[in-house]
Amino acid sequence: MPQITSKLKIASAALVVLTAAVALFAGYSIYSPSMVAYAQTNSMQYSVNIATKPGMGSYLTNATGFTLYTFSRDTQNSGTSACTAGCAAKWPAFYAANLTLPSGLSASSFTVITRPDGSKQLAYDGWPLYYFINDMTAGETNGQGVGNVWYACTVPTPFASTASATTSASGSGW
Repeated sequence: MPQITSKLKIASAALVVLTAAVALFAGYSIYSPSMVAYAQTNSMQYSVNIATKPGMGSYLTNATGFTLYTFSRDTQNSGTSACTAGCAAKWPAFYAANLTLPSGLSASSFTVITRPDGSKQLAYDGWPLYYFINDMTAGETNGQGVGNVWYACTVPTPFASTASATTSASGSGW
């Protein structure tokens, strides 16, 4: 019996290490340990993906299905982020070094900004993109509408072929 328990522990540990290695190998910024555990292999081919939800529409996610948010206190196309210090601890910046996109998204809509600490952040249509620390699993949209200033980064409805490959999540629209 101790031998079986030991083998299960080793297998579980190996799965966690493998999931983390895949996420790191793909070049994704991971800000919460829980993000590694919920990697979705079907969306890993894109560094930014599209998800849809009834009542919310289409919105951006990272490669593992975590919702990307915008902050209405940012100034569009300013090249800066208004979310620093304590704000950045709850709303970490999103950055993907190698931008890969599904049909329905254009690379020209994305820019890279440099944050005050020198780190990089991806922006969509001039709006810096963030994670929400309280989204614990892929597909959650717990940051939607927080403080009436945080919203999932919505996008125009993608082509039908893209929509069929998206993930579902819950929340309300921007």
